[in-house]
Amino acid sequence: MLDDLRKAEVDPNARYEEASPSLIERLPVFSVLKPQQRFVLALLLFMNVTVLGCGCLLAFDRLIL
Repeated sequence: MLDDLRKAEVDPNARYEEASPSLIERLPVFSVLKPQQRFVLALLLFMNVTVLGCGCLLAFDRLIL
């Protein structure tokens, strides 16, 4: 068991590759938006999912009002 751990040990001299670019850097739509606009977009998306989720629960009789 300890031999497996020694083999799996990371080489301290190894070079690490850079982290992948963030979503804002990869998608040009988000890089144009200001932080406030991105927040409003995220809030609207959350509200949309919430309303659709509640509608599905009502449609399948899983939620009774």
